Amino acid sequence: MLPHTLSLDPEVWRVLDKCHSTRNLSEYEGLMEVDERLVTDLIVATQAVVDAIGQLPR
Repeated sequence: MLPHTLSLDPEVWRVLDKCHSTRNLSEYEGLMEVDERLVTDLIVATQAVVDAIGQLPR
């Protein structure tokens, strides 16, 4: 929905999807690997979402 609702690029929602999948693996299968690059990308993607929400009309 992000490309259609907030006009976010695929690289943003792909990072969010990857993080969601990683969280699911840790939650359901006990596999937890912290990847510093993924955390950095998550911060950037989250800021993109925050910025896009900030641009929405009130």
